[in-house]
Amino acid sequence: MAVTPRSCKIPRTSNGGGDDEDDGDRLSSLPEHIIRHIFSFLDTINVVRASSVSRKWRYFSVSVPHLNLNIFTFWLLLLNKKDSMQVTNEKFKDFVNWVLMSQDWSVDIQNFSLYYWKIRDDNIIYRWMNVLARRNVQQLYLRLFSDTPLELPLCIINCESLVDLKICFDQYSVLKLPESPGFTRLKFLYLSMVEFMDSMLLGNFVSSCPVLENLTMDDCTFHDFKILDIAAPRLKNLIIDSLTSADEDLFNCEVIVACPSLVSFKLLGTPSGLSFPGTNGLQNVFIFFNHGPEHRTVEEGHHLMDSILRGICNIKVLKLSAAFLGFLLLAVAKPECSAAFYNLKSLTLLVSVDESDQSTIQFLNHSPNLEALSIIFTRLEDWGDNDVALSATRHTLVICGKSNHVTDSCKMPNDDISCMTYHLKKVELIDVACNKNELELVKFLLKNGHVLQKMSIRGKYLNYPTRLSQK
Repeated sequence: MAVTPRSCKIPRTSNGGGDDEDDGDRLSSLPEHIIRHIFSFLDTINVVRASSVSRKWRYFSVSVPHLNLNIFTFWLLLLNKKDSMQVTNEKFKDFVNWVLMSQDWSVDIQNFSLYYWKIRDDNIIYRWMNVLARRNVQQLYLRLFSDTPLELPLCIINCESLVDLKICFDQYSVLKLPESPGFTRLKFLYLSMVEFMDSMLLGNFVSSCPVLENLTMDDCTFHDFKILDIAAPRLKNLIIDSLTSADEDLFNCEVIVACPSLVSFKLLGTPSGLSFPGTNGLQNVFIFFNHGPEHRTVEEGHHLMDSILRGICNIKVLKLSAAFLGFLLLAVAKPECSAAFYNLKSLTLLVSVDESDQSTIQFLNHSPNLEALSIIFTRLEDWGDNDVALSATRHTLVICGKSNHVTDSCKMPNDDISCMTYHLKKVELIDVACNKNELELVKFLLKNGHVLQKMSIRGKYLNYPTRLSQK
C-alpha cells in the first residue's frame, strides 16, 4: 500500500476577522505590541511602506515610538537614483518633516535616530530637535555627515525626558557645548569624532550633568589641552579614546578623573599624567598607551606611573598595552616601589614576543591573588606601516637594552610565584607562533601552575583554539 508523504507546507490559518486580504497573514495575526516591537528595528521609510500592506498596520507609521531616519536608506529606495546629493537631501528633509508632522503627538518618542548629510548653514536640524523635545524624546542619536560645527540647542539641553544622547560625526567637527547647566536626566552620553576646543568648558559641561552614568568620548581630539578634568558624582563608566587622533592631543595633557562612583575606566592614548582623586570603587581598567617610556624622561615616566598606581591598585580586572607595560616595568624596578595588586583577579596583557617572559613574570610577582591570565602576543611584522602600533611594540626592547630579535635563551625564575601556587586557574594565550620564547613561557606556566585547570592556546595561523589541560 503506497503511503502518500505528508506535505511539508505550513498550513494557512485564518485570523477570524473576515478580511480576505489578511486571511492567512500570520504576521498581521500577531499581538499589536509584538508587531510594534518588530517595526522598531526597521527604518522609518520601510515602516511607512509596510503600513500600506495591511489594514491593521495603516496607522502604525503615525504612532510608532521609534523613528530611524537614514538618508542612505532613503536614497537606495528612490526610483531615480541619479539625483544629486543635494536633491536627495532636499527630498529627505521633506520626508522627515512629513514624518514628524503627521505623527500622533500624544505618543512620546522613545528613540530617534538620524543619519543626515548636514549642509553648511542648514538649520533645519534644530527645528527637528525642537519637535523632539516637545515629543518627550528619550533616546537621541545623531550621525551627521558634515564638518560644520553643531551647537546643542536649549530645547535639547533642557529636555527633561532625554536619557540617552549620541552624537557622531563622519569627520572631526566642533561640538559647541552649552555654558549653562542642563541635561537633568541624561545618563548616557556618547560623542564620536568631536573636536573639543576648551578644556574648562568641557569639564563644566560634564560636571553639570547631575545623573550622568556613562560617558564615551570615542576618537575625539582635545586641542591644546593641558588638563582634562572629568568630575561627575554618579559617573560609573568612562571611555576616553584619542588613539587615532593625528594631533596627539593627550601627549601633553594631564588627565584627572575625580568620579567617586566610577567602576569602569578605559583610556586609549598616552597622557602626561593620569590620576584618580576620590575614586575608590574602581574595578575594571583598560589602559592602552601608544607611546612607550622612550618618549618620556625617566622623571616623567615615574611621575606618570606613581599617580596611576595609586588609583588602580585595588582593581579586580586589568587590561594593559605593551607600551603601558613598559612604563610599569620601569616603575616596579625601583627598590622603593611596593606596588602590588592584591585584589586583581583577571589580567590581560598585550606583550612583545621578545619580552613575553620578562614582562609577564614581573607582573605575576605583583599579583598574588590572580585567577585568570590572558596574553596577546605582538610582533613587529604584524604592524606593517602602522607607526603608532610599531612604536608601542618596540618600546620593550629599548627599556631592557635588548635587540629586535627573539632571544636564544629564556631565563625563568626559580622562586615560586604566589598566584601560580595558590590561585591561577585559567590561562589564555592568543596569536601564538610557537617561537622559543613563547614555548618557554608555556612550559613555565604549565610546570609552575599548581592549581591551573585550563590553558587555551590560539595559534596565529590556526582557525581553531588548541587546549592543554592540566589536572
